[in-house]
Amino acid sequence: GEGAAKSMRYGRDPRSVVVARAFFQAATKLSDDDEDILPQEDGADEKLSVYCLFAELFPEHVVTREGGSFNAKAGLTRLQFNKLGYEMYVKEQSRRVPAPKAKPGNPGYGFRRAKWRNALDGGEDQEAMQLVLASIGLSLARVD
Repeated sequence: GEGAAKSMRYGRDPRSVVVARAFFQAATKLSDDDEDILPQEDGADEKLSVYCLFAELFPEHVVTREGGSFNAKAGLTRLQFNKLGYEMYVKEQSRRVPAPKAKPGNPGYGFRRAKWRNALDGGEDQEAMQLVLASIGLSLARVD
């Protein structure tokens, strides 16, 4: 089926793909503001990318570099993770987000009209987060 084709294409544990998609749905939402954009890369001084937060919360679902070699057991690379994000959001080049290995002021890429959900609002965002995470067997306590 489609799941098997996807796991072959990514060559990874499909669970990481499931968790990454759920993370995008749970942690971000489409903004009404055309200026909103979430970065796909981290800046030189700040770690603000969507991938960075995902890696912090779900280290078992990312590929890490350990001593120069990759630990590619079952995780996603930044590129694979970002591709999943671009299934939900339009890719946009913007000077408002960092560019990898580029001079400051050079445009980077980000998820157009994406913004973080407010996990602590006690309302719609928190509820959406809980529902998405529960649907894949995770609790909100994981992201608190």
